[in-house]
Amino acid sequence: MAVYGSFPGVRIETQSGGISSISIGEAEKIVLFGEANYDGSNNVAGDDTSLSISAAAPEQIAGTREADAKFGSDSELSNAMKEALANGANISFLYGVAVPRESVTGESISGTSGATGTLNNVEIVEDESTVALEDSGGSVVDLTVEFRYNGAPSTDGGYAAGSVPDDTIFINPLTGEYAMTSESVTTTPATIDYTHNDYSTAFSSNDVLNVVNEDETGVFVALSDSDSVSSSLNTEVSNMRTNYKLVNALSMAEPNDNELLSSESTRGGADARYDTANYSSANQSVSSEYFFKFAPGRQQNSSATIGGGLAGLFGGNPISDPIYNEVLSGYQGIEQTLSKSEADDLRGEDIIPVRQGGSIRVQGNRSTAFSESDSVAADFWVRRITDRVILIGKGVGDEIIGRINDEETRTQARRLIENQLLQLVDDRLIRANEPGETYWSVEVFEDSTNPDEVNIDISFTPYGIVKRVDETIIVDTS
Repeated sequence: MAVYGSFPGVRIETQSGGISSISIGEAEKIVLFGEANYDGSNNVAGDDTSLSISAAAPEQIAGTREADAKFGSDSELSNAMKEALANGANISFLYGVAVPRESVTGESISGTSGATGTLNNVEIVEDESTVALEDSGGSVVDLTVEFRYNGAPSTDGGYAAGSVPDDTIFINPLTGEYAMTSESVTTTPATIDYTHNDYSTAFSSNDVLNVVNEDETGVFVALSDSDSVSSSLNTEVSNMRTNYKLVNALSMAEPNDNELLSSESTRGGADARYDTANYSSANQSVSSEYFFKFAPGRQQNSSATIGGGLAGLFGGNPISDPIYNEVLSGYQGIEQTLSKSEADDLRGEDIIPVRQGGSIRVQGNRSTAFSESDSVAADFWVRRITDRVILIGKGVGDEIIGRINDEETRTQARRLIENQLLQLVDDRLIRANEPGETYWSVEVFEDSTNPDEVNIDISFTPYGIVKRVDETIIVDTS
């Protein structure tokens, strides 16, 4: 059997110039990106004022109370870190990153009745009291702000004919799209002030990008259901993976519908919903074998997500245990209850459904690229195995071929990798070769066009998967 350890990635020990042991880590470095508490100047405001916590900087905690001390009690990020721990995260590898909060003033808009447009920044903080509008002379305009989640808001805000309010602006905080009411606007606004969470800056921070080292694995989780935020995270994770920082990404799927509330002053007048039968037309720009989206992703009667619990479940689950129909603990409820057919609709769009029926369960682990014809390592269980096989091949190649590139060392490297795959076969993580059927193989050979590069081709078939996974690792011997 393979040797496992409670660490992220793969570790290779050397002795007297050779490899003495190879260990496979079952842990993941988990990084949560979300809202902290902030002061009037948008600085992170934790409960312990003696601490200086910066936005876009990764922070670890020694216990749950320290989450409040650093990020503020009952903040989205503090709660998410506690929820991650309650669902299996290893506190030694758990990080929280407060997203920078930015205030925008004087952004031009079209403010006449029935006008539509898109604001320059997302995601917008879902607090209507932080939104203000001014006329061309800079005087505050008395308009009601309501939030909508069904793509570009309509000018009637979803109200029935005869019920559309005057002097109202409808804003989708996840996309930045807005619409002025189709009814009368007493004073036409010319500019808008609002506050937004700058996830992109948090994702691209050097300190964040260096949390996961080369040859390690991790899970980056955006506590957001904005597709724009997901797209930014996908870009950064893709770049990390090319450098063998093998991170998988999680976020909530963007809602494409809403339910109007009885009062416009309650949570911006609407709750986010999913029209599952028409989700194919929703904002879903991410399609990657290492990116996983969930719906519904909001806690009941709240804009806070269940991302912390999902991080703990996916980052803390044993590598030998696929996630399906797993219970998510620590939540009173989720924003929308899905029927079986609605869950199937989302699954058909490569979104992982979350269902509530007594307990809250995560019903699947497929990636956003699961349905792509060329996808193979397209669920979380297979992705984790694949990432570790990649790191085994790379680690062996770096240690052996990187020193002497000849046929003898290439053969030695191939045999070491084969031995590791045989151990994964014994652990029933990948299928064994059979007479007439090759389920795994290893080839190590000098590149035909570049003598300074060695290619390591590894193929294997995880249990329960029809397609074979093919990966190529390139070792630079120069």
